[in-house]
Amino acid sequence: MEHSSLHMLEITLRNKCDLALEAAFGVTWFDDPTVLRDPYQQKCVQEARALLLREGKAATHSQMIAELNFGFWSSLFGRSSSHLWGTLRPIFSTGGLQRATIAQKLRDLRRLRNRIAHYEPILAQPLTALHTATLDLTSWMAAEAAAWITTHSAVAYPATPIIITDPTTGRSVFDIALNGHLPV
Repeated sequence: MEHSSLHMLEITLRNKCDLALEAAFGVTWFDDPTVLRDPYQQKCVQEARALLLREGKAATHSQMIAELNFGFWSSLFGRSSSHLWGTLRPIFSTGGLQRATIAQKLRDLRRLRNRIAHYEPILAQPLTALHTATLDLTSWMAAEAAAWITTHSAVAYPATPIIITDPTTGRSVFDIALNGHLPV
């Protein structure tokens, strides 16, 4: 499992969540206690703002979004944030998803990401299943991002499907990602 795959998932997740929350609650959604009711989330926002200010950076919207960690973004799908599910559900382009399913996949991937970031062993982890979960979550949000992961992955996972289809169109994510880049 590569860190770059998880990184692409994290970027896709944070950007999609931010767009949905901003559209529903405004640009300062992360400062609204009716949106972020969980103390952990509020603490993450405070810590991100404090870090930016310590580093002499402006705590602009885009800087704040970039500074919030994967734990924060994952927590938006936890039980304490179930009130946000109606706002966040549309970022996933596949039917039949439940908040708890997304939350569990994100928890598992956050644990893996943290193990990698802290140089802990990961060989005993179910890497094929975690890689598949990374691709599933990413493709449900952005087929192009999932295509990037598959194209740039340096590790072969024989049990992972090679061709991932966009759930809304049924087209290969590679075809979608390459549109406009190949001669006709």
